[in-house]
Amino acid sequence: VVALVGLELLSDLGHLIRLVCDDGIDRFLQVFTDFLVIINGPDIDGLALVVGFTMWEARGVYRTSVGEQTVVQLADGSRIRLDTDTRLKVRFSDGERHIDLTNGQAFFEVAHDPRRPFVVSTSDASVTAVGTVFEVRHIGDVTRVVLVSGAVDVAQARPGVAPQRLSPNQQSAVGKGQARVSAVDAAVATSWTGGELVFVDTPLAEAVAEMNRYLADPIVLDAPAAARTSINGVFRSGDRAAFVAAAAQLLNLRTVTEPDGRVRLIGPGNIGET
Repeated sequence: VVALVGLELLSDLGHLIRLVCDDGIDRFLQVFTDFLVIINGPDIDGLALVVGFTMWEARGVYRTSVGEQTVVQLADGSRIRLDTDTRLKVRFSDGERHIDLTNGQAFFEVAHDPRRPFVVSTSDASVTAVGTVFEVRHIGDVTRVVLVSGAVDVAQARPGVAPQRLSPNQQSAVGKGQARVSAVDAAVATSWTGGELVFVDTPLAEAVAEMNRYLADPIVLDAPAAARTSINGVFRSGDRAAFVAAAAQLLNLRTVTEPDGRVRLIGPGNIGET
């Protein structure tokens, strides 16, 4: 009798399926075996307790929870900073360094290696660099690429579309079969890497949504008349109290803390009941 204990793989069969599809059954068995230790049961003859120290995702797959950031140092010298609620997978080969960004936002500092391009892909686009500093954000159905230094080529996922070459302080927004390049202040766009969120003429509703990415207990905007009002400010990511206080004072909003931990910003004339 074999008991499988602590294997989060059992609750996420999709991960197993993807591993088999990506790397073949032999690779799956190799990775699976690497994370198992067989311990003889002390009381029952023939009982083997198979303990999984970690799920296979620890091999090349990294994720953060809400409000968390982490830095990953890759074997080639590149660095990745993962923002809140982000998941990605690293796959290196002799000819390419490949990152699959499933969800969230990440900041890449790429070590120069012209023989092995560094490729970050999402469901909407792929970004190719050699030695570059850039950000990729994939939330919902839009991928945004911000270039800090160097150069990258941004290609849409659909075939037959020529890639776009970005210069520093440019961004590309890719989604729904379209790609749009525009100027951006890269320092502002990537301010989250320093633990800050910078809002410059940002609609209140958009600013609330961005703050909520870092909050377990979100802000609820119940002020339709103020939703499109532009705000400016710098806040620590996750500092809900400072953001709510500033927005309430600036726009004459009322705040109510709900029993479930949410905070509501309520505009004049809104009852604000759940």
